[in-house]
Amino acid sequence: MNAYNVPFAGNTSMCREVFVKGERKLEFSIDGDMSLSQIMQKPVFRDELVEYIFSISKQLVSVIQNGLALEKVVWDTNYMYVRFSDFSIQLLYLPFESKFDKKDIGEFVKSILSGFVYAHTPAIECANQIVDYFNDHREFDAFHFNEFVSDLRASSQLLIIQGEKGKSKVLTSNENNKELAIHKAEEAARKAEEARMQAENEVKRQIEEAKYQAEVARQAEETRMKAEAARVEAEIWRQKVTAEAKDYEQTAVLTAQDMYSYQGNSDDSERLKAEEMFRNAEEERIRAEKVSSQYADEIRRAREQEMHAEEARMQAEFAARKNAEEAKRQAGLAKLKAEEAKRLSEQPDEEPPTTLFSNRTLVTGSKPTLTRKTTGESVQINKQVFCIGKADQGVDYKVTGNKSISRRHAYITSINGTHYLRDNNSTNHTFLNGTQVYSNVDVAIPDNSVIRLSNEEFIFRINS
Repeated sequence: MNAYNVPFAGNTSMCREVFVKGERKLEFSIDGDMSLSQIMQKPVFRDELVEYIFSISKQLVSVIQNGLALEKVVWDTNYMYVRFSDFSIQLLYLPFESKFDKKDIGEFVKSILSGFVYAHTPAIECANQIVDYFNDHREFDAFHFNEFVSDLRASSQLLIIQGEKGKSKVLTSNENNKELAIHKAEEAARKAEEARMQAENEVKRQIEEAKYQAEVARQAEETRMKAEAARVEAEIWRQKVTAEAKDYEQTAVLTAQDMYSYQGNSDDSERLKAEEMFRNAEEERIRAEKVSSQYADEIRRAREQEMHAEEARMQAEFAARKNAEEAKRQAGLAKLKAEEAKRLSEQPDEEPPTTLFSNRTLVTGSKPTLTRKTTGESVQINKQVFCIGKADQGVDYKVTGNKSISRRHAYITSINGTHYLRDNNSTNHTFLNGTQVYSNVDVAIPDNSVIRLSNEEFIFRINS
């Protein structure tokens, strides 16, 4: 094993060897606020995305310059930690001498981009640029990729300055605090939803347990009834045997009396026969009493089993009711926190947005629709950023049967109730009411307008 703390730019983690129950372990101390997999669950803006990718590319260049292997970097978003102060991602490096399998870094970055939730059109366009870069460069070159990301970063409006002791600080307006509050509310709502689901699962488990205990109680009742029937049958049999034994006993007594009455005619064989009959009758009576006692014990055990099963069933039902109430309470908390998150996200900005964290919400009063002339197909534009193209993924409306349409041909965005059309560097261009719409220029769309993508026409209508 090499030195635990390998040097490369951006590496602020500390690694040390510890022993847990006699086994050697590596323990990392990381300066980070949240894992990248958690960050990917919230909307990301363009400049924020660039900072994340730039942080990764810068560290990869330093890893190579220090003679380290890229394969030993932990390529797992659950173990990549983001620092909010400068949007840097801390990579972990495993200081092992053994070789690792080669990793396709381009595919890994593309998988990260496909997992993000994008807050606006520039973020989507930036992600598409990075994906196109990897599609054009099959062989990964860390230095060239870092230059490419640096060019993207040059047009960033996010200002990061260095503070005391090398710590970074982001200059933002009060929207930053609102964004963090929204994120915390969303995280709280997510945790409440998880708690609600866990409570519901526990309720289901308790209900199944109650059903099982009820089945056990039913089987115990059947066993008790069978034992009771057997006891009654044994009692009848015992009474019958007892009556027969009495008859045998009376017969033996009469026989004995006859023997004494007729002294000259009696012999030992008759006496022995009478004694044998009496002894057999007594044995039958004792055996019948034992059988009856045995069935009585079985009935007692069956009744005890029934009582235990009934008690377990009642406990299971009580636990199920308790967990149902807890699930209902957690669902209410989740709903309240989700409403709070929605309320925070819909609050209007108190001043014009000046930083990365400004966001715009879709006006719900208008419901624009797009109708394709050739097929009559209509689709409702229900997103703030709506993409049209022929690609299988990454578009909100796929245009089929027309090869002249670009993969992601154009975007329709909604800002404060006004809808805009933007061409996305398409091959055959975009037109609004016969006038060409140039790339990366937003043009307002009037109601009942004709939008033409290449030679495909659409009717844009707003239904209030």
